[in-house]
Amino acid sequence: MKKDSDHIQAVSNEGHSDQLPALLRQVKDNSISILMAHLENLFSTCDDLFFDLSSRANSNSEQNLYFESMREVRLKKNGVITSFKIELENGFHRLATGIRDNNQQQAIDSIDHHSLSLVQNDALEQDVAISSMVKKARSNCQESLYQMGLRFDYLVASTSVNEHNNPMDPLQICSYFSQACKLLDLNIKARIILLKQFDRIVVSKLATVYSSANNLLVEAGVLPNAQHSAKPQQNRSRASIEGQLNANIGNEVELDFTELSQIFSSLRQQSPEVLASLIPGYTSYTANQGPALANAQLLELLSGLQLTATPPVDNEQLLADSLRNVIESILASQNSEPDKSLYQPDDDVINLVAMFFDFVLDDKNLPVTVQALISRLQIPVLKVALRDKTFFSNGAHPTRKLINAIAEASIGWDDSSQPQKDRLYDLINKICIDINEQYTDSDTIFNLKLEELQSFVQQSDHKSSLVEKRTEQAAEGKAKTKLAKLMAQKVMFEKLQAASLPDTISEFLTQHWLNLLVITHLKYNDKSPEWIEAIQIIDDLLWASQRQQDSKSLQRFEKIKPRLLQRINEGLNQVTTTAEEAKETLDDIETTLDKLHGDTAGDMLIRPISAEQAKELGHTPGAGSKTWKDMTGVERQQARHKELTYEYIRKTEQLAINSWLSYTDQKTGKTIRCKLASRIEASDSYVFVNRFGFKALEKHRKDFACDMQAGRATVLDNGQLFDRAMSNVLGKLNTAKGE
Repeated sequence: MKKDSDHIQAVSNEGHSDQLPALLRQVKDNSISILMAHLENLFSTCDDLFFDLSSRANSNSEQNLYFESMREVRLKKNGVITSFKIELENGFHRLATGIRDNNQQQAIDSIDHHSLSLVQNDALEQDVAISSMVKKARSNCQESLYQMGLRFDYLVASTSVNEHNNPMDPLQICSYFSQACKLLDLNIKARIILLKQFDRIVVSKLATVYSSANNLLVEAGVLPNAQHSAKPQQNRSRASIEGQLNANIGNEVELDFTELSQIFSSLRQQSPEVLASLIPGYTSYTANQGPALANAQLLELLSGLQLTATPPVDNEQLLADSLRNVIESILASQNSEPDKSLYQPDDDVINLVAMFFDFVLDDKNLPVTVQALISRLQIPVLKVALRDKTFFSNGAHPTRKLINAIAEASIGWDDSSQPQKDRLYDLINKICIDINEQYTDSDTIFNLKLEELQSFVQQSDHKSSLVEKRTEQAAEGKAKTKLAKLMAQKVMFEKLQAASLPDTISEFLTQHWLNLLVITHLKYNDKSPEWIEAIQIIDDLLWASQRQQDSKSLQRFEKIKPRLLQRINEGLNQVTTTAEEAKETLDDIETTLDKLHGDTAGDMLIRPISAEQAKELGHTPGAGSKTWKDMTGVERQQARHKELTYEYIRKTEQLAINSWLSYTDQKTGKTIRCKLASRIEASDSYVFVNRFGFKALEKHRKDFACDMQAGRATVLDNGQLFDRAMSNVLGKLNTAKGE
């Protein structure tokens, strides 16, 4: 206990010098008040939970584990709560002063970056649990957490606020609690239970904490309209634009065209050759010697080409019809005069739009077929951007929304499918044709086509979700049946492996009663009284099937025999088809037992279970894992390969349901697109479905981790296409500038 108090005192001393801005202090006090109430509720719940678990324990050791855990939590909960509070206060202090907590950072790095193959299983299990709850909390509180970070950044002028120094970030909150729980001497099983309750009772309520903090700051006038801006600055640099873009990953990217033009302006100071090498495909049309086309003239010429455009038949034609080639054909002079030029704003728009479509054609998250379909919208999209320079800053623009919707709807499209037989392909193809034929100067066509696509997707998603649910239920049922069979076989083999029995009893147990165990496990599970009773009948029958010599044992046999036969009969009625069959089996058992304890017992054949019966119970003699010495070179290489999968096991466990993947079959080399539909706990497996909801794959967790490590399974980015593209474009521009 002295060690615990010393730890708390050491932490507390750090917090005494806490000097915060008044508003930040109010946020801290308000947040601590809410979190302390949740922690009190947490420990009260855990006290009841450990008591309940101990009362339902299957063994003395398990009961003692939960009793000791309950006692440990009762004795030290105040210390844990105090330590957590001090850790949180110190986090605010470090944020205000800019002091870096190396111990805290090391703990965080161990969660995010430490090679999991080097940590022990207990620490690995705890780290995985913490990482999972952090990811879920960030996802659930994304917007409020982002806005709170902006306001903290505004209040703390000397420090740039991020997830590693924001004391209210889920990673920090979970880390503080993990540190505080070091005061508790708990078995890893009890510690994981405590962490799960912390996730359910505290972490899941962080949204209310963040909302309260934001409301307090808004009422005080701190960035009341905070959306996508940080600290007030007179001039936003290119670095600030990139910072804004990174802060909004997963949201709509909104970039002012004037600011983008400023980046282009600085880039143009370099020679065209250098610029073209830094940004592949970049072309400046302002350098042409001919007269500059007015914006209206350029739009008119583009409209003419738009109406005569034909769908590309292959990738070569798609590249030949690229936007830059279209512009060059427009500017090319028919006489000996120099090629026409463009005004700088139009030139910048063309390069931005061209870079967007370069990204589309290179985006591995998009099926090749869909890349080609979206690329057929090059001229209409360019016309939209030339007419409306706010196109790049307006995330709600119908053209952008349509492009994003097409990409999202087709994430599961399999390139091995036949496009001409696919309704989604037909619809997207029709949308592209209609836009090229009908778009002039009104965005109405994009709104209409967006509604048409959304209506189709809504209907398709409804159908696929129904199929997906049935697929998941079927997979879960199959897994539960397999687990029940394995558990029944394991119990039966353990009971029979050392027993010698008459054939009648042996066959009854390995056939009829084995089926009863499977049914009981499926209906009630292996902790139920029904399961325990079914196993107890096996023990009683095994005892009754041994020749008893002394009078006391014979008296016991006569006493338990009627009740034993009655219990067996009740079980037989659940697994046999007819009453006659059940009665016949019961009569055979009774006759066999009577003979065993009668004068003719010596004539009965009693023997261990046969090899065939053992095999039916899932046991193959001589089977087992090889030692390192007995392995071949290939087997050793495979074993080393599996050791490297711990990091990827964690990645698979953290992968969100409904994530899309590109999956390549190791044997056939065929690649499919599938969605993670569910995790089946009974079989520790992952079920993947296609976009119609039908089962595509089922992989054991470790096999899935191996496939991810080998690159056979790749997670697809289903984020908004236009916004991912703009992020990529801006990254290229800043890289070209050396930033």
